[in-house]
Amino acid sequence: MQYNSANLNLKLTINQMLMSNLHIGHTRKFLNSNVKPYLLGTRNNVNILNITKTPFQFKLFINILINISSLRQKVLIVKDRDIFNFKDLLNISSVYYYNTKWIGGSLTNFRKVRQSSKFKEDNNSYNSLGSLRYMPSLVFFFDVDLSKWAVIETSNLEIPIAAIIDSNSSLLNHVNYPIVGNNKSFESLFLYINLIVNSMLKGKQKEILKILSII
Repeated sequence: MQYNSANLNLKLTINQMLMSNLHIGHTRKFLNSNVKPYLLGTRNNVNILNITKTPFQFKLFINILINISSLRQKVLIVKDRDIFNFKDLLNISSVYYYNTKWIGGSLTNFRKVRQSSKFKEDNNSYNSLGSLRYMPSLVFFFDVDLSKWAVIETSNLEIPIAAIIDSNSSLLNHVNYPIVGNNKSFESLFLYINLIVNSMLKGKQKEILKILSII
């Protein structure tokens, strides 16, 4: 695989975010009061997210991903029970995924749980959680509410958590790196995944350049 930094888009522009519906939250009745600092207001009964903060949050997240990848560490992406099949976009070995209903103990009791038939059935692909040999350095959640038990397990293991924070999100006290944005639309999810993959590729490029410099 060739790594060309010119092809790695690591910038998140206001135009990209608007086109990907990052600013559109859930309806007003699903508002979590803890998310109010991240809101601009409501329009037509829909919460509008303050995405002016999002590029700065993503920049921090991207730098962390680059460092993780350059050190040959791993990132786990969790997206529980949703129709968006993001795993087909993950084309890099440092990124692993979990995209089915969370099985309790999948992280805290990993050695035992991975032997169960249900876990093997759902996690038998190359870059699924089942192929991960040691704990990830970071876990990224699309939706902390759908993945509540996975968030709690990750937090108990003191593994850093990054997550998309929508207007209905809870468990903010468990999230180390919050990123304000829509966590449901296909456009926004596609944008997030591509930024993550490109960041990890940039980290691998950094690792290769480091190796070449000492040869």
